[in-house]
Amino acid sequence: MHANGLYENFGTLTEQGFVPSTESETLPARTLLTRFALLDIVGPDSHRFLQGQLTCDMGAASTEKWIAGACCTAKGRMVANFILTGIENGYRLRLPAAQAEVLVNHLKKYAVFFKATLTIREDMVVIGETGETDATSSRDVTTTESGVIQTLLWGNGRSEHWLMTDSANDFLENQQLYSELRWHEQDIREGWLWVTPDSTEAWVPQYCDWHIKEGISFSKGCYTGQEVVARLQYLGKTKRHLFLVEAEGILPAVMSDVSVDGKNSGELGASCGTLGLAVLSHEGPDLTGTIQDQSVSLTRLFYTEEN
Repeated sequence: MHANGLYENFGTLTEQGFVPSTESETLPARTLLTRFALLDIVGPDSHRFLQGQLTCDMGAASTEKWIAGACCTAKGRMVANFILTGIENGYRLRLPAAQAEVLVNHLKKYAVFFKATLTIREDMVVIGETGETDATSSRDVTTTESGVIQTLLWGNGRSEHWLMTDSANDFLENQQLYSELRWHEQDIREGWLWVTPDSTEAWVPQYCDWHIKEGISFSKGCYTGQEVVARLQYLGKTKRHLFLVEAEGILPAVMSDVSVDGKNSGELGASCGTLGLAVLSHEGPDLTGTIQDQSVSLTRLFYTEEN
């Protein structure tokens, strides 16, 4: 079954992502995560290849644990960021679907020197599930149901399932479903800012608090962009930080300017209805700003008094 058949069987695909024919207000419930794609990088040199390209320590990824990571230019700017797990003979990355080909084209410039193959898994889908809230942190990878290749636990009531498209119909059948928008809203509230085509090469990973997400290793050795990322960490703390944006009206497109005290202070990094994330040159913790003449509240994420 092609992925489009899933939309027709269970709902519709809109600008906001998947919307089920009947939406459940109770949990647990599942949704199609159409805005994400899976990328496999496999081969005998896959570990060595990625260790020299990604911000994360590839030794920390396994078939039982997922980690966050990013791929940067030589100037330390993110081409893409993602979560990843180990698979047989390599690794599997989950990232925004619109960014998958961008990352592949970037990595191909270096892959020619290694025995590694890059494949966007168009035959697989990502399904999100939200259950009862669980404050325990977890990044475990398991297999919970027949047909599921990998289940990634988030430890906050959320999990995501990576499976073949042909198995997805059975996985969604007779389940309570909810809109994909709700998953992305939760990402925003938890400070998961994903690089998209509009924001490619816009930010050093720390600008998005990626070090707090444990998406940067400062002990693994050299990788593309490492000098810039390490210098920012050790020679002076970043002056740009991640803020939760809350508005009364619908927020505009990503990379719209955000003004504080009448001055341009940064840009909108993600928007989902009235919620968003912004990367700003401010310390916080709480600010009032303007985006295209709309007043917004700005709350510094991961703020501590030591900042």
